[in-house]
Amino acid sequence: MTISDCTKAIKLDPNDAKGYYWRGRAYNENGDFNRAISDCTKAIELDPDDAEVYLSLGLAYSSKGDLDKTIDSYNKAIELSSDDAGMYCYRGSAYLSKGDFNSAIEDFTKAIELNSELVEAYLGRGYIYGETKDFDKAIGDFTKVIQVSPDNTEGYHARGITQLNKGSLNFAINDFSKAITVDPDDGIAYYLRGDLWLHQREWEKAKSDLTAATSKGVDIVTQFHQFHESIEDFEEKIRIQVPPDIAALLTPPQP
Repeated sequence: MTISDCTKAIKLDPNDAKGYYWRGRAYNENGDFNRAISDCTKAIELDPDDAEVYLSLGLAYSSKGDLDKTIDSYNKAIELSSDDAGMYCYRGSAYLSKGDFNSAIEDFTKAIELNSELVEAYLGRGYIYGETKDFDKAIGDFTKVIQVSPDNTEGYHARGITQLNKGSLNFAINDFSKAITVDPDDGIAYYLRGDLWLHQREWEKAKSDLTAATSKGVDIVTQFHQFHESIEDFEEKIRIQVPPDIAALLTPPQP
């Protein structure tokens, strides 16, 4: 329903909770989060037992960065719909954003218990395991993502990065290659694989992948400098000397 349709419905019946809910959702989708909060709050006043309204309210607060009110809204949604795996996944994501990893893992795990094929829950829990350096558990969750959704390139990216952090470079390269097989336009996968070819001194492969990433719209200079201060910093860490032509690809242009 459009905002205009919902407004007409509300004028016809000012006590129509669903009218406020649907208009609040529309405001959310349009990025007008203050109006979304206002409408969802009014819908709750009229009907305090609709879990979906609390979810929509939480999404609006989340978009505004108010994580405490986001979690409060999701708490109420879960009280009203305790068997909905998605609700736990939303709250787990809010806890993750807040840095409360233990609560996030509990929610993602509960979501998985309720729906063993909920990709978002495995991704969220896997990212936390990776952040806390529990690499094997992270790989297990990302592997489940790939099993449930074989065309999900995020699963390959995440597992590949975790393999890299674990020191398993060949497994990481394999995952980025699989991501490229799934989506030949996956520029990030080309960049990530190219970076690994640098580590392995496979200069021609590195240059080919980095060039491919650039052609697919990836700013490889920005990507590279998210992890390395400079080419010299990278060379010192890895104890290699990057060929001048590749170094030029990864060096910001001089003003």
